[in-house]
Amino acid sequence: MIISRKYILLTLVSIFTLCGCNKNSNSSMSSELPIESEYKQYGDVMDDFIPKVGEVKLLFKHSLEETVGDDGEDYFYNYCPSLKVENNEMNVFYCTNKEWANVTDYVGYRKGRIENGSLKFKDESLVISPTPDTWDQRHTCDPSAIKGEFFYNGEKYEYMMAYLGCIPSDCTLNETGIAVSHSYEGPWVKCNGMKNDGTTPINPIVPWKDFDCASNSWGTGQPSILSIDKKGKVLLLTTVGCKTGSFMDVREYDFSNINDYQLIRRSTVFNDGIVGDNKRVNNADYCYDPVHKKFLMAKGRSPFGKDGKTPNFIADTVDLYYVDASSYENPFDIFFDNTRTEIWHLINSVTPDLSGYPRNHNTGLVTDEYGHMLKDKQIGVAFTSSNYGSVAAMTYLKTYRIFVTTFEVTY
Repeated sequence: MIISRKYILLTLVSIFTLCGCNKNSNSSMSSELPIESEYKQYGDVMDDFIPKVGEVKLLFKHSLEETVGDDGEDYFYNYCPSLKVENNEMNVFYCTNKEWANVTDYVGYRKGRIENGSLKFKDESLVISPTPDTWDQRHTCDPSAIKGEFFYNGEKYEYMMAYLGCIPSDCTLNETGIAVSHSYEGPWVKCNGMKNDGTTPINPIVPWKDFDCASNSWGTGQPSILSIDKKGKVLLLTTVGCKTGSFMDVREYDFSNINDYQLIRRSTVFNDGIVGDNKRVNNADYCYDPVHKKFLMAKGRSPFGKDGKTPNFIADTVDLYYVDASSYENPFDIFFDNTRTEIWHLINSVTPDLSGYPRNHNTGLVTDEYGHMLKDKQIGVAFTSSNYGSVAAMTYLKTYRIFVTTFEVTY
C-alpha cells in the first residue's frame, strides 16, 4: 500500500537480525520435487518487451497521461509491478489509485502486445478493489500473480494472485490474501470463504496475528509468489513488520484445493550476502531459474533516505541477487534448510545514475507465467522510480511510475 512505504521503517526497529518472529525451526525437506524444464519459448519475445542490456524505458504512462498529456501532474500513481509473459503477451499488475488525488490503493492491470514493432498496452482495468467490512476494506495493493491449478468452492481456476489488504488507514496491521481467476483479465475471486473445517477463514492467508505484532506494527504484505510444480504447490514470500523488526516470511503451500489448503512448511528468508548497512531482506520479488537451479531476488537497498531529502522512507537503489540451489535435489528446499551454506550474490543494481531518478524501489522481475526465468543469462527488472517531494502534501506520489531495464545474469 502506498503509505506503507512511509511507515515500514518509521514503525520498525532499524537494526535487527533475520531470525524472524515465530520462525518454524523444522527444516525437513519436501517429498515432492518441482517439475524440471527448460526455459519457456519466450526468449525472443522478451527481446521485444524489454529494453536492451543497460537501457531503461518507461513501461507505460498512466492512462490519463496517455489521453490528456498531464505528464505526472495528475495525482495518479503506478508502482509495485508483477509482470508475467505468456503467449506472446506481457501481463502487468501493479498498484494504483482510482480517483484523482485520492490515496486508496487498487490493483491495476494492463495487457501488452507487440504491434508494428513496438509494445502497446491496452487501457487500464482495476481487477482487485477494497471490499467494505472485510479484511481488505481500506487498501488492496502489492500484487503478485502466477499460473497453476487451483480449486476453490468446487471450481477450477488457472491463476492465483497474492496481494496486500488492510483495515486501518494509518498503514498498520496489513495482511496478505489470495484471489483466483480463469484469466489475467479477471474477474478475480477473493478467497474470503472458509476452509472445510468450517471455522478457519482462508483470507487473510498470512495475517498479522501470525507474528508478534503490536497495535502499531506494519503487519504482512508485499508478497511474491512462485509456482513449484506448475499445479497447486506454491512458494509464498511476504514482508513482515513486527516488534522485532522487518524480514521476509517464506511458506510452501498446497493450494490444489484452497478450501482444504495445506501449509507444508515455513521459515524466514536468509540475509547472508546482502549489501547495505542493515542487510534487510524485505519488499523483494523472486524468480526461479529452472535450468541452472538458482533463485533470483530483486529488492530495495537499505537504509533509505541517506541523502537527507524526502521522501526518506523508500529506496534509492534496487539490487539484483542470485542464490545457487543446484546442490539440492529439490531447489526450493534451500529456503527451509537451516544448515545451508549458500549465500546471496549481488549481480547488478538500479541506481539513480542508471534510472535518472533519485528514488528507485518496489520492484518486480519479468518472468513466465509460473514465476520462472524467461531466458538464459538475461533478466528483465521492473522497478518504480520517483522524484523528491513533500511528504505532508504527498506530491512525490504523482511521480511514481514503472520503468524496466535488462541485466546480464552471470553465475
